[in-house]
Amino acid sequence: MANANDIVILKQGVENWNQWRLQNINLNQNQSKTNILKLNFNKVDLSGLNLSEYNLQNFNLSRANLSRANLSRANLSRANLYEAICHTTNLSQAILIDTNLIAVFLRNADLRGANLKGADLTDANLSGADLTGANLSQTNLKGANLRNTNLNQANLNGANLSGAILKGAIICQV
Repeated sequence: MANANDIVILKQGVENWNQWRLQNINLNQNQSKTNILKLNFNKVDLSGLNLSEYNLQNFNLSRANLSRANLSRANLSRANLYEAICHTTNLSQAILIDTNLIAVFLRNADLRGANLKGADLTDANLSGADLTGANLSQTNLKGANLRNTNLNQANLNGANLSGAILKGAIICQV
C-alpha cells in the first residue's frame, strides 16, 4: 500500500509527480521486475483524479479504484492493474504496453487511441468501452466481456479473442 507521502506527491500535479519520480525511482533496465515495482498503490482510491500524462510505468495498481479518473496520455506500460476498477475512466491515448489488466473492470471506459500492445486483458470487463483506433495487437482478450464495445478501426492483429463475448460489439476495419 502506498504511504501517505506518496499520495500527497501524486496529488501535487503531473509535473511534480514526474519530476519526483525521475529523482527518486531508479528504473534501471538491469533491475528485475520485482525491484521496479517500488510504489505499491494496491487498493488505493484514486477515483476522479486527474492523472493525465502521469508516468505510472511498472507500478502496482492492483485492485485500485480509478473510476472516473483521467488517465489520458498516461504511461502505464508494464503496470499491474489486476482487478482494478476503471469504470468510466478516461484512458484515451494512454500507453498500456505489456500491462497486466487481468479481470480489470473497464466498463464504459474511454480507450480511444490507447496502445495496449501485448497487454493481458484475460476476463476483463470492457462492456460499453470505446476502443476506437486502439492498438490491441498481440493482446490477450481470452474470456473478456466486449459486449457493446466500440472496436472501430482498432488493431486486432494477433489478438487472442477465444471465449470473448462480442455481442453488440462494433468491429469495423478499414
